[in-house]
Amino acid sequence: MDIILRNLQRLAFSDEFFGREHIEPMTEWKWTRLYKLSEAYGITPWVADGFRRYADDFFLQPSDDLRQQFLALDGERDPEMLDKFELMLLRSESIANRFTRRSLTAYYNDFINTIRNIEE
Repeated sequence: MDIILRNLQRLAFSDEFFGREHIEPMTEWKWTRLYKLSEAYGITPWVADGFRRYADDFFLQPSDDLRQQFLALDGERDPEMLDKFELMLLRSESIANRFTRRSLTAYYNDFINTIRNIEE
């Protein structure tokens, strides 16, 4: 998962239930991209809440204009959109963590060595 999605996830799910991880530093272009993604996924109100919760985080440094755009938004919250975003994150994470041929071969070799050590 790239830095923009990680920070978007942290901001969108930044309540007492999910805990709090530090924001990673990003350029202004990436903050703008994060804003556009939050609008595309329909999760901007939750991200705005994250901006309020992370107000004291050192690396939460978008431009003042962009910060005001987030904080001014208090639109309708559709929990289905947040669920869809979370599902997209889970799918992208599971795709990234699939076994490769090399990892399966290493797992097989490790398994065989373990069996041989048990037999000895």
